[in-house]
Amino acid sequence: MIKVIIIDDELKAIESLKKTISSYCPELNILASGRNVEEAINLIYQFNPDIVFLDIEMPNGNGFTLFEKFKNPSFSTIFTSAYEEYAIKAFRIAAIDYLNKPIDFRQLQEAVTRYKSKRTIELKEQRLELLIENMKNRPSEFSKIALPDSKGYTMVWTADILYCQADSSYTIVHLINGKKIVTSKILKKIEELLPHQTFYRIHKSYIVNLNLIKQYVKNDGNHVLLENGIKLDVSDRNKKEFLEKLLQR
Repeated sequence: MIKVIIIDDELKAIESLKKTISSYCPELNILASGRNVEEAINLIYQFNPDIVFLDIEMPNGNGFTLFEKFKNPSFSTIFTSAYEEYAIKAFRIAAIDYLNKPIDFRQLQEAVTRYKSKRTIELKEQRLELLIENMKNRPSEFSKIALPDSKGYTMVWTADILYCQADSSYTIVHLINGKKIVTSKILKKIEELLPHQTFYRIHKSYIVNLNLIKQYVKNDGNHVLLENGIKLDVSDRNKKEFLEKLLQR
């Protein structure tokens, strides 16, 4: 049996999750539940769980503060929240998963399946440190970003992004494998999510991965040639700062 505890300030949410687990994930053994981070700490010491289902927004302390006490935890974490904004901060960073309330039993089963496949892999300290940094409002340093689309969210490694292209109120994210993802975020919002040391907005319509620029051409108009042969314009307004950033690499 997989030992679990549930931490949530809402009793109704705890009971709902218990029922879902009982009906669809009988391999989970619910040992206890708590209503805040302080109770979570005591329960973890007492029961040594395999998984902690952890709410994020709680009156007496944000759920992420639990990791200030457990720097290199022996347990795995599945975050739960009613606020989709946290998906960007938590989803598959140091957690196994992020479940949006009300919790769908299929997503719960998928999260448990992922736990089973990873249970022998220890959560590395550097990933925990990254999570803490992410909670300090530094999404630009994520190794992955969550792109909202028509089905939900698509998780993308930032290193796989070739360039991003504005398309009215949408953004087309072009990946190095040729795949395109259309997301409902405008280009400015995507720019805020991407690491500034790696990505630069060369034009009002384009953000490029600096690591994947093959050539900068200043004759015949200013433009960059990417590794896949795509040519993108560099605006006169951005040219000077772009060149400075490019030459620093």
